Amino acid sequence: MTNHSRIIHGKIQNSELEPYEMIKAKSQRLSWNRLSDADIYLDKKAVVEWFERLRNYSEQTVKAIVVDGVLDSGFHNITFILQLVEEHDFNTMSSKDTYQLLYDFVCQTPQGIRGWIDEKDYLMSRDVLALLSRNR
Repeated sequence: MTNHSRIIHGKIQNSELEPYEMIKAKSQRLSWNRLSDADIYLDKKAVVEWFERLRNYSEQTVKAIVVDGVLDSGFHNITFILQLVEEHDFNTMSSKDTYQLLYDFVCQTPQGIRGWIDEKDYLMSRDVLALLSRNR
């Protein structure tokens, strides 16, 4: 059975990745009232600094980490993580260093963005990466 009710967090193929605009658009889609305005609850500086950690990676890798891994909780899935580690962007890094980078990135997820993710999903993603990077 396929799950057709999944929310797609961003379509970035054939377009330049604008991290803050992507996050702001997601916030507005989740908003049921004006009190959820992204400018009020998202710390733009924190979001930019968070994305800056991935500045040396391709848009495809950034999308996989941010959208598929963090927002869609792909880091629960060991197969997803193993496939991500095989990406060209990580060829020069050891697996442990790559797991550590992903673990650190997930741990640094800005609070405004963490609010969009179920706490159990966030903790599961963090814990799986902690085990792989031996932070546990």
